[in-house]
Amino acid sequence: KGKRLKQAKEEATAEIDHYRLQREKEFRNKETNVMGSQGNLSAKIEEQTTEAIRNLTSSYHRNMESMMKKLLSAICDISPEIHPNFRPEV
Repeated sequence: KGKRLKQAKEEATAEIDHYRLQREKEFRNKETNVMGSQGNLSAKIEEQTTEAIRNLTSSYHRNMESMMKKLLSAICDISPEIHPNFRPEV
């Protein structure tokens, strides 16, 4: 009777260890899938950010010259005129 209890305990321990290893393996697979997809997302976001920065930089270089000309012409070209709401006092 003592031998059977000892044998049953050993079998139960072996079964528990096997079940635990199986569950750990499933957990690692799920963890790898989730972490892998997060890695892909971060790479995708990084790529989109780089593309947006590249577009902004090219737009800046393309429009800088014309905007500087418009700004300088607005500041430097002075044409004095009377304001339309001005009422000369008599």
